[in-house]
Amino acid sequence: MRRGKMVDRRVLSISEKISRRLVAEGAVSVVLAGSWVRGDAHEGSDIDLWAVGKKSTYHLELVSGFLVAVSQRTMSQFSNEFRDPAKVAGAVPGWREAFILFDPHGLAKQLKREADSWRWDSIARKCDRWVAEQVTGYAEEICKLVGNLRLRRYWAAAVQRSLVAIRMAPILAVHSSILYVSENRLWDLVGDSMGREWKNLQARAFGEGKVDFAESCKAALGLYAIAARSVLPLCNKQQTAVVEYACELSARYLDE
Repeated sequence: MRRGKMVDRRVLSISEKISRRLVAEGAVSVVLAGSWVRGDAHEGSDIDLWAVGKKSTYHLELVSGFLVAVSQRTMSQFSNEFRDPAKVAGAVPGWREAFILFDPHGLAKQLKREADSWRWDSIARKCDRWVAEQVTGYAEEICKLVGNLRLRRYWAAAVQRSLVAIRMAPILAVHSSILYVSENRLWDLVGDSMGREWKNLQARAFGEGKVDFAESCKAALGLYAIAARSVLPLCNKQQTAVVEYACELSARYLDE
């Protein structure tokens, strides 16, 4: 076990117990990650255990009143997350802070070294392509949102509004080179990066305060418009046409 970090004794005891079981089942390295390592856990926070093994599995279990999330992947799968734009923003800080429970072959230490030495410029082009693809892909949700609002299909519109409001932040985190140790902080960090207009629209899209349904949907359309303006320079000709079409459709609806 790596020393130097103070972890709640109850959490450490549970983690070590499950770690021994995972090792008996074939895991070769086990680490404790997440809020209990960072020191910002609260009542209801789960215990995050990451295990290096020969298979890819994920499950939840309840142990002594604690919810435990156990994620097992191969060494290459964990390592590849440092080169995957969809996962890197959470994987890098997660491994940097991970608390080693079992690591006789040094695989967890190797992953921590990879995380410590990782830099955004190592996958900058891949990130740019991914961001452009993602924003282009969500143009479809914008078109659906506008269509469902016009047809008064409000439940369907609520789904599209929520998808856009939720998913723009992880995309723009990559675009803005933001690493986040917890998704609980993601929307705040992106809001700080994007500015006041984004923050106000994000709050309304999520229904914060006295915001009616129509206003929250319009706010989601506004979030996409800001994201599109920021990302368009990365788009190819076809992607640009798709994104601009969605923005024009949205603008016409907002002007009605």
